[in-house]
Amino acid sequence: MTQKIYGIGLIGAGNIARTHAAAIAEIPNARVVGVYDSSEAAGRACAEELGGVAWTGDLDELLDRDAVDIVNICTPSGTHAELAVAAAQAGKHLIVEKPLDVTLERADRIIAAAKENNVKLTGIFPYRFRVGAKKAKEAIQQGRLGRLVLADVYVKWYRSQEYYHGWHGSWALDGGGALINQSIHNIDLLQWLAGPVDTIVGHVATLGHVMETEDTASAVLTFKNGALGVIQGATSCWPGDPARAEFHGARGTIVLEEGRIVVWKLADGTPQEEQEMTSLEVQDGRAFADPTAIAHVPHRRQIEDMLDAIEQDREPRVTGLEARKAIEIIRAIYLSAQRGERMRLPLTAREA
Repeated sequence: MTQKIYGIGLIGAGNIARTHAAAIAEIPNARVVGVYDSSEAAGRACAEELGGVAWTGDLDELLDRDAVDIVNICTPSGTHAELAVAAAQAGKHLIVEKPLDVTLERADRIIAAAKENNVKLTGIFPYRFRVGAKKAKEAIQQGRLGRLVLADVYVKWYRSQEYYHGWHGSWALDGGGALINQSIHNIDLLQWLAGPVDTIVGHVATLGHVMETEDTASAVLTFKNGALGVIQGATSCWPGDPARAEFHGARGTIVLEEGRIVVWKLADGTPQEEQEMTSLEVQDGRAFADPTAIAHVPHRRQIEDMLDAIEQDREPRVTGLEARKAIEIIRAIYLSAQRGERMRLPLTAREA
C-alpha cells in the first residue's frame, strides 16, 4: 500500500516558516506544496528556497488547491484567527505556530472553527516533544519528586532594538512582548508538567527597549496542587541565557534548559540514571540570543504527531485546548499587572 504524502501549504514566509519548512523536509510523508504571503517579495523568496514551489498572494487560491491537505500558519500572531478560520472552512487541517492568537477570544474562534469543520488542530509547542520533557513528565506523574513544592521558569533572553522595529512587541500583532512571544514555550512546559495554575500576581516593565509592550516580566503563582511558583520572562538580558524550567519536590529536583534535562536528582534514583537523563540530548539552537537560530527537530516531531493524528483519526498531542492554556496564564499576568491585583484562573469570559 502506497503511503499518503500530505501536502502542506505554508501561510507566512518569515523566519519561523523556514524552521517549519526544514522540519517538513525531513518527514517522508509530507511536503510543502505551496506558499502564501501578502508580501510578494517574501513569498517568492521563500518559495524559491524550497525548490520553486508555487507561491501565491491570494489566500483563497491556496485554500482551493486539492494538493493542500494541511495549512501551517506562520504569520504574525494577531493574524492567526482569520487565516485559520478560513482554512478550516475550506476543509484544511491546521498547524498554528504559537500562540494560537493574541487573546483567548481569538484562540477560541480557531478552536471552534476546527471543531465545526471536522479538521484537526495543533498549536505549536515543540518543547513537549523533547525527550527530556517527556521523561520529566513521567517522573512527576509517577510521584518520584514526592510532593511538588516549587515550579518555576526563567526566560532571560536577549533581543536587539532592531528586532522590535516591525510587528514584534505590539499589542495588535504580537499580543504583548517577552511573555507571549519568547517565554510562552516554557510557560506551557511549566503548566504541562506542574499542573493547572490557580492564582497569579504579575508585574511587567519595559526596561531595555523602545517598544509598545513589555521586555521584562515577573510573576508569582500558586498551583491548584498547592505548589508555589515564579515566572520570569525577558528579552532585555544581554547576551541571553538558555531558558530554565525548575521542578522541586520533597523527594527530588529536575531542571530543564530549553527543554533538555540538565539536573536530575531523585531520592530513589541512581548515579547511572542521573547520567543517562542528563545525556539524553545536546543543545541545539540558540534562540535565547538569536531569533533566527531555532532548532527544527522538535518541530518535526510535532508535525509528525499531527500527521499520525490525521492518519489514525485521533487528537494530536497538543490540541487547540491544550495550546490555549499558556495564553490564559499570560493574559492573567498582563491583567494582574494592569489592575494591580491577584488574578484567579480560569479567567472569566469578560477577563479573557
